[in-house]
Amino acid sequence: MIYEETYHYLLRNVSSTEFDTCLYALLHSDWDGVIQSPLHLMARGVGTTEKYLKQIIKKFTTPTGSLQKVFVPVHQDGNLLYKFNLGPASSLGFNRKTDRYCKKYRFFYSDAFKGLSIHGKRLLLMAAFRMSVSKSEQVLFDYAEIVPDGHSLFTRKRLLDAIASVQDALGHLVTITFASRAFSKKEVLIFTFNEGILEQYMENRAERTLLRKTIFNTNFLGHISDSVCMELERVGKYVYRSFLQDASSDIQQELLKLARFVYMHSLKKLGYALPANKHLLLAPKQASAYLSKIIYNETLEQLAKYAHQAESIKSLLEREHFHKNISQKALGREVSDSEMSEHIEPILHKHHQADFIRRVLNDWCEKWLISRVKKGFEEEKKTRTNENKQTASDYVTSIRNDTYGELDKLMALIRKFGSHAISPSVRNSTLVHKKKSLQSFFAIQQERLA
Repeated sequence: MIYEETYHYLLRNVSSTEFDTCLYALLHSDWDGVIQSPLHLMARGVGTTEKYLKQIIKKFTTPTGSLQKVFVPVHQDGNLLYKFNLGPASSLGFNRKTDRYCKKYRFFYSDAFKGLSIHGKRLLLMAAFRMSVSKSEQVLFDYAEIVPDGHSLFTRKRLLDAIASVQDALGHLVTITFASRAFSKKEVLIFTFNEGILEQYMENRAERTLLRKTIFNTNFLGHISDSVCMELERVGKYVYRSFLQDASSDIQQELLKLARFVYMHSLKKLGYALPANKHLLLAPKQASAYLSKIIYNETLEQLAKYAHQAESIKSLLEREHFHKNISQKALGREVSDSEMSEHIEPILHKHHQADFIRRVLNDWCEKWLISRVKKGFEEEKKTRTNENKQTASDYVTSIRNDTYGELDKLMALIRKFGSHAISPSVRNSTLVHKKKSLQSFFAIQQERLA
């Protein structure tokens, strides 16, 4: 979507080619806003040379005055890519019901549109944005909205020239006419788009391209159909939404990175498993369930890491004399309580962050298990037979054994490689508590089936 922040930037701060560069970025950005396109493909899509595109990127990566960077450099799998930095990324909770946006209409990416002057592009963007917000293919502007008194992007002449260029290039899609209001006699401008153009917009497939590339890089050469991709993406979107649901802004970026890592790492594991499970490519729901199980195990592993990190930081916080000595050496004198608090504030923040993420991951794992067990019960309820009851029992037992196996493996790793500053009894306390809680949970479920 062309969000309102991007819309206002395009109206005032870009040249014609820079305008097209931003539109290209919007069409090829993944859920995090990273443009999944190498320089030569971006230049071809924008309709310019690589040399000129590099000049645009240099401008976009340099903040000017009160304006933020439009592009932020990102290193991904050894490649230099750029994150589009205007408006929220799709993973950060944009609300379609309340926030204003313009769809990426097909005509924005046509050669005819690219050939327009910057004023022609701005005029058509204004009309398209209002069409998208109002959901009407006929929109009206008071003349003063486009050419107000004082400083403006448009003068009367610029407006007339822009209208002429739009009519010449895209008159088959939109008609622009002058009229006047019946009572006030004020001049208005009416844009009439062709019927059906509201639904003629481009789909962003950058995330799907990244999905296929990730699996392809595991040396799996089979085709991943759109139907399978959509199911896998649905699981990925759930990870993003649930991880970021209640996060404050200072933790949001850390959780965003974690959601991306869990999703991409799980896709790689799926890619390695596909040669022996090619039937998944013919069953989209089974493929998404398989990926979901991989993501659960990966999230469980991240839960163990963050729990251990939180315990390690807590252990450090409790060493009050250690912090006091450091502060006194740094200042060369005795320190006050307020100075001690200032010294440990960053450590407290780090502990809060690690513990918050631990709770997010723990909640996610619990909800995943409950939903899977619930699914087993729903299958059993369809036809109350002993065979179905046994199938449901076997299903729950399989989930239980897999989870216990993962927890035991993680506890063994933490015992071996975890921080030795923490006593062995505390080192795995989170996972030990989780296993005890799960033992009670699974015992209750088996009783219900019995």
